Amino acid sequence: MATSSKSPFEVSDFSLGITDDPFESNPSYSIEMDNFNIEPDGSALSRPGSDIDDSTNPQIPSGTERIGAMINYANDSNLLIQSLDKVYFRDPSAYTTITGPIGNDVFSVGAATNNISYAQWNKQVYLTNDGYPRPMKIYKDSAGDFQVNTSGLPAIAAPTYTPAAGANTYLYAIHYQYEYTVGSQTFQDVGPTTQTTVSAADAPDANQIALSVIPVLSNGASDNWDTATITVQIFRTINAGTTFYRVGEATNGTTTFNDTVSDATLQTNVLMYTQDGTLDYDPAPLHKFIHIVNNIAYYGYIKDGSVEYPFKLRQSIPANPSGCPADFEIDLEDEITGIGSVSSIPIVFCERYVYRLEGNYDQFGRGGINFVRISDTAGCISHLSIVSAEGSIFWAGNDGIYESDGYNVRKISDKINSRYRNMKAASSDVRRIYGKFDEENRRVVWALQQNSSSPDNDSVLQLDLRWGVRPHSTFTTWSGSTLRAASLEFFNELLHRGDDNGYVFYHDQDLLSDRKVDTIVAAADWETQTIIWNYKSCNYNFGSNFFRKKPTRMLLTARNIANTSIQINSIDDDGKRIRALKPIRWRRNFIWGDVNFVWGSLDCAWNSYGVIEQWRRFPAGGLRVSYIQLQITNAYSVITSSDSLGLVTVDATANTITLVDAPTRAWPAEIVDYFISTANDNYSRQFRVLSRDSDSVITVVDSGAELVSGNFEWLLKGYKRGEPLSLQGYTVHIANEDQNQMTYHTGDDGANA
Repeated sequence: MATSSKSPFEVSDFSLGITDDPFESNPSYSIEMDNFNIEPDGSALSRPGSDIDDSTNPQIPSGTERIGAMINYANDSNLLIQSLDKVYFRDPSAYTTITGPIGNDVFSVGAATNNISYAQWNKQVYLTNDGYPRPMKIYKDSAGDFQVNTSGLPAIAAPTYTPAAGANTYLYAIHYQYEYTVGSQTFQDVGPTTQTTVSAADAPDANQIALSVIPVLSNGASDNWDTATITVQIFRTINAGTTFYRVGEATNGTTTFNDTVSDATLQTNVLMYTQDGTLDYDPAPLHKFIHIVNNIAYYGYIKDGSVEYPFKLRQSIPANPSGCPADFEIDLEDEITGIGSVSSIPIVFCERYVYRLEGNYDQFGRGGINFVRISDTAGCISHLSIVSAEGSIFWAGNDGIYESDGYNVRKISDKINSRYRNMKAASSDVRRIYGKFDEENRRVVWALQQNSSSPDNDSVLQLDLRWGVRPHSTFTTWSGSTLRAASLEFFNELLHRGDDNGYVFYHDQDLLSDRKVDTIVAAADWETQTIIWNYKSCNYNFGSNFFRKKPTRMLLTARNIANTSIQINSIDDDGKRIRALKPIRWRRNFIWGDVNFVWGSLDCAWNSYGVIEQWRRFPAGGLRVSYIQLQITNAYSVITSSDSLGLVTVDATANTITLVDAPTRAWPAEIVDYFISTANDNYSRQFRVLSRDSDSVITVVDSGAELVSGNFEWLLKGYKRGEPLSLQGYTVHIANEDQNQMTYHTGDDGANA
């Protein structure tokens, strides 16, 4: 037998994130890095907690409905909330529904199963969903009020022209026009033109040419045109001419107009917008996907009448997203699943292929679009997952997370292939994968579903761009039983999260717990929930597979940012045995407002932070291992006890437990879901706290009728809320190494002895 000494094994850098390979040799990788963010120095800080964004008016007006999207309007001006066929905003606290001129909702079609697509341009939000509603745009007018209008204007039918008899021939053209203001800027929508020839007519300045039965544009149940402001623009040529000049206009709803303009006067008027060769501004088609880049809108997966065209893409007129000539269409080779852009390059995603678009049509129809395939296999499974950040575009692909600069495509999640595959298998709808860019912290975050029993997205996958974009990029995760992330948005520099119950939450590093949704009580009375942070290392062999090792103790180092309870577990030989080290229960920080704080405690130093450094020994017995994993997570520990608050009186009939020393003592403010046990049975049975009825009385769950009435000493235990961890690193001390691996025996290879 040979032995050798070994230096302490130190891990102080977690910057490579998670991997599926439990035997990865680089200690900067982790098997689990859940509810941690990796800091710029490579340390790991527990994620921000969350709270309801407004407890007074917490839920959208439609109630318990899925929040399908949140839109940061005009860079933190307002947070728009979409659910079903509606869009809301806070005004200033209560939710207000954005409706059209006659009260129609934003979408004419909208269900919880529909996923929206939207793009912002000049403080206007163009949006649709995959149920093919009328395309809409939302903006704030000059008075600062939100408006919603149907995107674009339709073609107008020809009116009736009645001239006096004569020898002249005129051409007439009409179209709808709408002027609107966004802030202080004026925009104009125009519709396609409709031409009519009027022959055998007298000169209109001699005998008027009467227009009648001018069509009236109305909204019905599906549109949001501002019909009171829209006008019908009327143009005419001179006798036997071909150039259209403006005659006048009729307000929508006015069905008659008399043309009395002479040819001489007519030629001093403005020309019709198509006169310079500009193509007709056909309205935006019904579509599933929209993206705007370089002042050009691209519409994908088009529907015309009752026919869907999954391969079709249409471009808008430059600088006018609402004008989309029918000639500006191309057909790709695969079904479109999303559209994005990177460094001003339009990118179209399909089920398998990914394309770069080169060139565009100008307003006269010159030019064209060339599509260049940049990937044959990556594909995109959710247009909501497409995120542009720092010169790259990222998306959820067929077998992992992908990145492109517009020319090259590469998979960047090779270390988590199994997780990604399992996520796809567990997801009820992968189209709901929802991505956003955290500019301040340089992270791309995706909400996704990892548990097949969850009704919606239940976790977050983070890509940390600080550590580079590479085939093995740095990923971490967030989770929590109350973390339901149907949609994400960064607003006022904080991550906001919309859930499937109609609530919006925000995350802040100053919040140390998650707010727990309880739809049957007021949001102001909701309890909080512990954030369970969980780090698990890869299997360490400490440099050699030949020797078995004896890890004897470890030193954990953390920044002292708050009181915390830490459990360290040793997982030996890839799960063969799990041993719990003695928990670290750090209680040296005074928490203002803690009614149970013991003044004069020598463990507490006022305003003292510094570093937490704690040694823990590995449990005795069976120390020799080939591999070891270390898990660092929250400790299930004592919250408080009768030593601090005195005896309790248990009422087994009412399932209540009352402090004997009330009112001089009080139960902790956050006590629901902790577990209480008494000395009656030597603390063997634990009862979950159901409610805090007063400072002195709690009610517990006793489904097995095991409570015993009387006065007892007690313990309150649980995973304490409000306890973060800033993990700087740890050191494992190896006492020695022994060469005691199994020796080879004849027959071990299957041969006869």
